[in-house]
Amino acid sequence: MTNPRRDQSSLSFPIFDGHVDVLYAMSNSFPRTEFDKISDLPVTIEKMNAASVLIIVAALYCPDDYNGQATSAAFLKDLISQAENYMTGLFHIRSDADIENCFENANPGMILLVENSDGLLEIDRGVIERAGIKVAGLTHMGRNRIGDGNNVPFPGGLTEAGKKLVRELSREGFAFDLAHLAEPGFRDLVRIHEGPLLSSHTGVRELCDIPRNLTWDQIKMILDRKGVIGIAADPKMLSIDGQAGIEDIFRHIDSIAQSFEADGIAIGSDFCGFHSVNHGIEDISKLPDLADLLLRRGYPEQSVRRIMGINWYNFYRSLF
Repeated sequence: MTNPRRDQSSLSFPIFDGHVDVLYAMSNSFPRTEFDKISDLPVTIEKMNAASVLIIVAALYCPDDYNGQATSAAFLKDLISQAENYMTGLFHIRSDADIENCFENANPGMILLVENSDGLLEIDRGVIERAGIKVAGLTHMGRNRIGDGNNVPFPGGLTEAGKKLVRELSREGFAFDLAHLAEPGFRDLVRIHEGPLLSSHTGVRELCDIPRNLTWDQIKMILDRKGVIGIAADPKMLSIDGQAGIEDIFRHIDSIAQSFEADGIAIGSDFCGFHSVNHGIEDISKLPDLADLLLRRGYPEQSVRRIMGINWYNFYRSLF
């Protein structure tokens, strides 16, 4: 599966993908199938190994249809169970030592992230702790009991229940994923929470002007907190016409690096979470081609290493 055009130097870069929706894709297309038996998804064990992808962050995506006291906690608990039972072939990371082990021994692993935290209002927090979850995305695209996602027209800020949850999670050492949170909620969150921030899969709004992407003020806020911004492969986040390729991913990375250097930029591909094709980065096996492009455009090897994996590595090690 190795691309013969790929520079061999890029294959030595350990890759850490900060957001994939492989659990969602598995539940839709391969229910109750073990991950290491699957070959027909943008993220598979074979494709990870071909690209030296050592860690993926697997989103526990909770659709807005399940929001509410009667359904959301049970749905989230079931997702955690699915991850533990079916993400075979990946080491389930629960500590900084686990992260170090994955990188030092080339032992592929996964970290879990909550995408839409409505269920955290009721779920037994011990379930979350045992799963090693330390990152919460408060909303998805719609409205939940915490606040408004960035697809809500005329969105408001965090609810009182949302502010209470943020304070609780903040005391427990959580970081918050801002990828789907509408701007009023973003402003509320950064006032309440003084700890780490991230946007696991996004783009730069100046280059693709949609509410889903980050403004320069938001980018600066995340990076000032020593957070990380994962640039997605989803064409809808990279180009207004929804057509994009590897050059567009580079363009979004480069626009941040030109102002803030490479310390807080990373990859959050969102593979399995979109259906269009990014030409040149069609699946996770192609991520080393992005490293090659960065090298050809003059990025030092150390900067490429940070973007492709080390920035997420350092960020998650600091959380556990």
